[in-house]
Amino acid sequence: MWAPRVDEASFSLEHCDPRRHIARAMKTVLAADLGGTKCRFAVLAEDLSVRNARTEPTPSDRSGFLSMMGEALQTVLAAELPRDWETPSLLAVGTAGVITRDARSIVYAPNLPLEGFGLADQLEAVVGLPTTVVNDGRASALGEYLHGHAAGSDPLLVLFFGTGIGIGWTVDGKPYEGATNAAGEVGHLLHLPDGRLCPCGRRGCYEAYCGGRPIVERAQAEIGPAERGAWTVGDIVDRGDDPRAREILADAEAAAGSLVATLCTLLNPGAVVLGGGVLRGWPELSRSIEDRVRSWCQPVVTDDLRFVPSRGESDSILWGAARAAGAF
Repeated sequence: MWAPRVDEASFSLEHCDPRRHIARAMKTVLAADLGGTKCRFAVLAEDLSVRNARTEPTPSDRSGFLSMMGEALQTVLAAELPRDWETPSLLAVGTAGVITRDARSIVYAPNLPLEGFGLADQLEAVVGLPTTVVNDGRASALGEYLHGHAAGSDPLLVLFFGTGIGIGWTVDGKPYEGATNAAGEVGHLLHLPDGRLCPCGRRGCYEAYCGGRPIVERAQAEIGPAERGAWTVGDIVDRGDDPRAREILADAEAAAGSLVATLCTLLNPGAVVLGGGVLRGWPELSRSIEDRVRSWCQPVVTDDLRFVPSRGESDSILWGAARAAGAF
């Protein structure tokens, strides 16, 4: 029987390998975004796809928090993934608070019950994956710099008005950390001396006026119980005919505008990214912040300055945390 001649010099087993023409499996990372109101867990692929996302309310006590987090991560990790996705090989966590330089522990966390806690060691014991913990503001800044609407803008200032105020900024494409990895807690800059009590325990911080939790707690105290469940920022906006609601919103608007204008004068960013739950419930605040910056800052700061919405919101924290962890 005739058979074709095979050039032995060019023949190899890879010619017979059925996997040769199949695209390689995508790398993935197990990722988490830990916030003061809610936490989100998911598997993230290198093409930015997110699967098996799970969101849980943030418990106020440490034992409850750790139990919730462990159960959620194990559930996400055990769920089925697309056939062309690799199994996650590490865990990347973006969290509110100041993180140690070795990316292992939380030093300071006014909105989470994790202050002084070795979070990475705890999570490695639960999921069995190498774990990196980064500040959520720095993670969001890196994620937006890489993949957001202002990708590549430098310096890039990213502000999330959520339960608290999350901030990150990139310089030369890298998140700015400060001398002790504590840069960026701008919610605790002084806004009004002897002003409203902040979750951090001090008075007059910006966060006490334009952080989501202080806004709704003030509504509860000054207006009374919400008509349905707990107050949201959107509920307060809807009560615009109530002078008490108008005062709360006016104070928050003044604080947010002052804060961002001050940061733009200080940092001279190429673009500002705005996001977070407060802005989702109160979209007009984004325009008010931009107007305040453009009216207060010098033209040399604002002439070429762009304002854009967050592209990823919580996803941008996952993107940045994964990159900081060296996943892809």
